[in-house]
Amino acid sequence: MKKKVLILLFILGGIIMAFSINGQMQKAAEEKRNREYEVSLVKALKNSYRDIQEIELSSPDYSVPPGNWSCVVKLTFAHGRVVQDRVNHSLSVKRNRSVDIGIDDADIISSYYGMTEDKVKIIYSTGEEEIQ
Repeated sequence: MKKKVLILLFILGGIIMAFSINGQMQKAAEEKRNREYEVSLVKALKNSYRDIQEIELSSPDYSVPPGNWSCVVKLTFAHGRVVQDRVNHSLSVKRNRSVDIGIDDADIISSYYGMTEDKVKIIYSTGEEEIQ
């Protein structure tokens, strides 16, 4: 009887470990995918707007099944102008001007159309920071 209980506990422990490892692998894959999209979006934003000083990314969201990725973007421009919105992005996009901040600020954001060539502070959704 004790042998059967031990074998049952061993099997249950193995099943629990398998689910745990699978969950960790899925989380790592999701973090890798989000970083890939965030790096691509940063490049696209720098190709779309001039005078960006800081880009902060948060709340990434990827649809299931895969196909649509978005995140909240906060852009800080020269002179302290800040805009924030949820932005959709695709890896194939080289410029992304889909920041939609409303009719009142549409002229402001369009006045920044161009390209940022200077270094920009990037804050990824994981909290990691870099200058790019």
